[in-house]
Amino acid sequence: MLMIGWVLRQVVAAAEREYYDPANIQRALAELETQLDQGVIDEKEFERQEDALLDRLEEARQWANGTL
Repeated sequence: MLMIGWVLRQVVAAAEREYYDPANIQRALAELETQLDQGVIDEKEFERQEDALLDRLEEARQWANGTL
């Protein structure tokens, strides 16, 4: 049972590092802008997704500082 708990903690930690990695968020923002430029999404959808990514970037800073 202890091994399962350890594995789960490792998986959660890896997922958090991936989710809060500023480089991943920046790539997502760049991809979003490309989608807007190519007409894949409209301005309203761009703004909605951009807001969510910018919120995530702020959360990432807080997570990195241990304040989240």
